Amino acid sequence: MVEEPLLEPDSGVAAPERTDRPSGPLGAETFALTSLFLLALTVLSSQLVQLFTTVVLIGNQPVPVDQVSQFSVQLLIGGGLAALTAILAGLALALAGFRTRPWARWMATAVLIVSLLLVLLAVVAYVMMPAGSAPQPMPMPN
Repeated sequence: MVEEPLLEPDSGVAAPERTDRPSGPLGAETFALTSLFLLALTVLSSQLVQLFTTVVLIGNQPVPVDQVSQFSVQLLIGGGLAALTAILAGLALALAGFRTRPWARWMATAVLIVSLLLVLLAVVAYVMMPAGSAPQPMPMPN
């Protein structure tokens, strides 16, 4: 590391600007912001909480096979998006160095925690998904 000369505060000479801050298109700040945007997309579009609530309320009631497959696809897509968000937040934390801005670390940590909880929610909902049953014929009125 190159040592910088000490300058007097009123010497009129500007201190040289540090250029060794890790930023740019592949910096921790970029991945932290990207993970935040993906988290917003995951929360607003995947409906993981609603699907989990539906699976809990269904319990062991018979559910048509096509509805179970639709729920499964939605859970897999939402869980995959949450996992991608967790990977990007973890990458932001892995790239964070001594000179990374504090807000990027805090944001990446918060996004990582929330996205891992969403992945866990998707896995639990997928495991609790009831097996599909054949559609029941309508009873004929007498």
